[in-house]
Amino acid sequence: MLILLLSDSYVEYVLNQALINYSKIAIQVFLYTLLAVSGLLKLSRLKNDKINTTDTFYILLSLLNIFLICLLLSTFCYGFIYYFIAVLPIISICITTACKEVTPFLLFTLIFQVLSTLFVPVLIKASEPVTIHNGIIYVTFLITLHLTLIILFTILSFYNQLYIQREQEKEKLVSELRTKYEQLEKSNNEKLEQFEKLKEVNLQLEEANTKLSSNLAELFTLQKISQAISSIFDMNELLKFINDVVIGVMGVTSSSIALYNSSGERLKVQVTSVYNTRERAMLTDNINSPILKEAADECRILIDNDVDPANYDFTRGRNVKSFLCAPLQIKGKVHGLVLIEHSIPNAFDDTNVKLLEIITQQVSIAIENAKLYEQLQTYANTDGLTQVFNRVYFQTRLRDELNKAIEQGYEVSVIIFDIDDFKVCNDTYGHLFGDEVLKCIAKTVKSFVRKDDIVARFGGEEFIILLSRTGKDIAYQKAEELRVKLSELNIDCKRGIISRPVTVSLGVSTFPTIAKNEFELINSADQALYEAKERGKNCVALGHRQIH
Repeated sequence: MLILLLSDSYVEYVLNQALINYSKIAIQVFLYTLLAVSGLLKLSRLKNDKINTTDTFYILLSLLNIFLICLLLSTFCYGFIYYFIAVLPIISICITTACKEVTPFLLFTLIFQVLSTLFVPVLIKASEPVTIHNGIIYVTFLITLHLTLIILFTILSFYNQLYIQREQEKEKLVSELRTKYEQLEKSNNEKLEQFEKLKEVNLQLEEANTKLSSNLAELFTLQKISQAISSIFDMNELLKFINDVVIGVMGVTSSSIALYNSSGERLKVQVTSVYNTRERAMLTDNINSPILKEAADECRILIDNDVDPANYDFTRGRNVKSFLCAPLQIKGKVHGLVLIEHSIPNAFDDTNVKLLEIITQQVSIAIENAKLYEQLQTYANTDGLTQVFNRVYFQTRLRDELNKAIEQGYEVSVIIFDIDDFKVCNDTYGHLFGDEVLKCIAKTVKSFVRKDDIVARFGGEEFIILLSRTGKDIAYQKAEELRVKLSELNIDCKRGIISRPVTVSLGVSTFPTIAKNEFELINSADQALYEAKERGKNCVALGHRQIH
């Protein structure tokens, strides 16, 4: 603005060859000073947030600026050229408020500019006085300019309102989005908290589930083994069943159960899930490894989750990476051990150890019960005096053997014999001596026959022998050999006070060569025995096929 003042004075002095009008310059400087003070005041208050663009004070300051600018421009020689300066406060109002609010300011500017254009030059004695012609031109220019500005600001007002509306919508959307974001963030934080809680609960549930699974496995094992204890009395069948349960519950590669022999010195693998012939041989041949026997004898658990085959003979060449061994003991007596193995390292933990301990306790009870059952079965099937099988057991075994013979097509023979003149022996030497005779003969016969042959007391002084897979000729020969062996006995009783030899008569029959069924087999052998008695005793007679 100061440059405009100086340039206007220069133009008036040079172009119009007029003298410098110091009074006009003084008025211009005064007006400029007021304008600057007004502008600084407005900016200062706006900067300190002490005024709002819609306040009355702000509007009055803007009107004062317009008034001062109009007066200042009216003092210029060619002030209408710089008239755009008067519009600057209006543009400022348009920017800071709304375009539609500037129309009153434009009308105020137009009126005051017309008045100042017509009268101010006269007051300051300008070099070019305003004429009617100039006045009409100025007024026409000003009216045209302001109408143009009104149209322009109206258009700007429309677009400004549109812009403001969009900005408001944007702000509203941003506000809504911010609210939504805050809600989502809050919801997300709540979900994170819930997730952490659920995670903690899930860990607790997993731990509880692990314990429950372990407990269920224990209960399942106990139930299965308890069922086996109460329903399976055959030792081999029982051990096989328990071994299958161990594999199923423990999830191992292999499981084996080894028991001590009758002398309690050596372990023998009774049942195993190792079916490869070479690996099975490696296990069974080395089951008496010192480290296994020592652990079993000391009733302690042996575990290795990183097996070095060089340390364990029974694992060599068998791809065993982990093993767990537990003793089978009850009432302080060690029966054997359970050995479970896995093909992966670190397969066993404390839970497996605990479970195997529970299993071995039950297995020990099962083995003890099975042994007791076997003893009871032995007592039930054995003649108390002679310690050979009784008649009931013999008939059961005979029936089973004949069924197998029919299926597989082989011969079965029986030998029935009794002691010659046994009644005379009892009457002469007493029943105690007679009992000694029976026991001595039974013991001799048991040592004479094969391992798979069955010797039984058939009644009184009668005995019967079941010879599996034996024809009549061999059976007859065996009977004759037995007769000779028994006739060589010299039975002592009462510490040598009584001593006498005994003889026997024997009858032989064979299925299906002589007899076609169980009844004929026993009957024909019995008839042969009577025939031997009729021949003079101490001899063997062969049965004959019965004619129906």
